[in-house]
Amino acid sequence: MSNDVNSIEWDAPIVPGLSMAAIPLHAAYDDLDAVIAAYLIDADARLYRFEGGPDLHLERYGPDEHGNGGLLFSLPGGDRAGDMAALSITIGGGVVRALKVYALGMPCDVVARKSYRGLAAGSIGLGSLVSDFLVFTELHFDEAEEWFCSGGDYGVLEISGWGVPLEDEPEQVVTAICVVA
Repeated sequence: MSNDVNSIEWDAPIVPGLSMAAIPLHAAYDDLDAVIAAYLIDADARLYRFEGGPDLHLERYGPDEHGNGGLLFSLPGGDRAGDMAALSITIGGGVVRALKVYALGMPCDVVARKSYRGLAAGSIGLGSLVSDFLVFTELHFDEAEEWFCSGGDYGVLEISGWGVPLEDEPEQVVTAICVVA
């Protein structure tokens, strides 16, 4: 897979260890920044709208002199969701190191429809059952971080549910997904 960023898409597939939102891991920050600029809809409010997505407010963190920083896109405060994080991009050494999307609102809530709609294999995404991933990969629960990590050949993926092991809450839903380099 190429590390070139050509677009940002709110319904692009989730490819563990490779990409999400059509943003490849290891993409150069400068290239990503140039693509992000094309989605600017209100410079004063720092609002962006990606292909198929809602209006999102951007907060930039860095990058510092080592090329480390991040971008946080959230629903603007005027929305019922009020500044809910929707997409975060971690930059390390001048390249994309992680991409994380968050479920917005509660399932069946109007705000939830603004959540990222891209899916991983098996049509699994935000709002799906965490256990649905078990068909494709083993999941290891990290008690300190309170998330699940994929294993085996599936690719690196971190999945947030309700912060407890599946044995305790087998019906927990996916509340965040992170693709990691």
